[in-house]
Amino acid sequence: MLRKPRAYAAILGTAMLPAKICTDAYVNFQAPLLSYIPFDDGTSHLSDIVDKSTASMIGAAVAALLLALPGRMPPLSQASPYSASKNQITSFDDNPPFKGVVVLEDLGCPDLHRNRIRRHFLDASGELLTPLSQYVVPTITASTSTENILKHIVNRLAYLDAPVDAKEVAESIEFYLRSGKRAIGAARRVLKSSDVIEDQSMVVKDLCSGHGLTGMLFAACNPPGRLKASMRVLLVDQSEPQSHSILRDLISEVCPWVNQDTVQFFEADLDDYVTKSLSDDATDEASIIISTHACGSLTDDVIRYAVESRAASVSVMPCCYTGTAKGTPFGVQRMFGVSASADIKRSFLLHDAGYHVDFAAIPKAITPMNRLIVAERRC
Repeated sequence: MLRKPRAYAAILGTAMLPAKICTDAYVNFQAPLLSYIPFDDGTSHLSDIVDKSTASMIGAAVAALLLALPGRMPPLSQASPYSASKNQITSFDDNPPFKGVVVLEDLGCPDLHRNRIRRHFLDASGELLTPLSQYVVPTITASTSTENILKHIVNRLAYLDAPVDAKEVAESIEFYLRSGKRAIGAARRVLKSSDVIEDQSMVVKDLCSGHGLTGMLFAACNPPGRLKASMRVLLVDQSEPQSHSILRDLISEVCPWVNQDTVQFFEADLDDYVTKSLSDDATDEASIIISTHACGSLTDDVIRYAVESRAASVSVMPCCYTGTAKGTPFGVQRMFGVSASADIKRSFLLHDAGYHVDFAAIPKAITPMNRLIVAERRC
């Protein structure tokens, strides 16, 4: 039986559909669905007795009615308040197009992009596409778009031959663009609902951070004044790479608020940091936990820490899956593979701990280990 209010709304909605959508609906639905309707004159296709425009509208109406049938559209009560499309579950793209300013060609082997970011922007003669003499350090404000901020950062890294690969720059940018908005939104909801947090501050904790570019992009893309809360970044890894301070200083030339006061590097094993952090009862910040390619079970440690510390959000891009699917049924591993089974298990752990969990992905031209788990704490 049709859900009548939704069916009526769907029919009314077709009257306002653009012609392109109506035409698509005609092509996709009229022929296969209406070809079996018998007419008095012996015709079987709607287009045989009405003009294409009328048939398109009818086809669109039928399409809308089908979407209103039970099982084709999730009921409103199951819609996620965290997703952009609240009334419809969208499909998952495991190899999406690039969103950022660094676009890598799919060469079949991501390691072929392990060359300095400067080289990525050289032309055939070995010269920068835009001469350094023509480059002017921009003035960035709270109203500067994220795209322009990232473009200026990448330009600076390329012009001054920063010690970072094009692959790693693209990876950090794509990770931020696919998780940052939701992660920061979750932190803002925590701050809004908290009676304990007074100074409205959030901290991005980049665990197993390497040089820390991903964490620093979170700060760089949110200039003072854009958020009602302040933001600082804590990078955690066994040792601080020499490239970290160089990258921070180059980003600071474009985004002056990214400096030693707002970005700190903590040298420690993940276990040691977790033990120290959990023993500290600090509740003055909303925390955003991120981690890109924490090896094997380190990703599980990051997730457990996020749950135990009641982080506002956690976004991880796992790798090295050997042994990580332990505990999932054999049939699940056989059907979906070890990596997907491990991430499904991780998603249930987060779901049971009170998080809204989703998957995302970055382009496979960067890495075959391209799946993200993005979780936001329900307030």
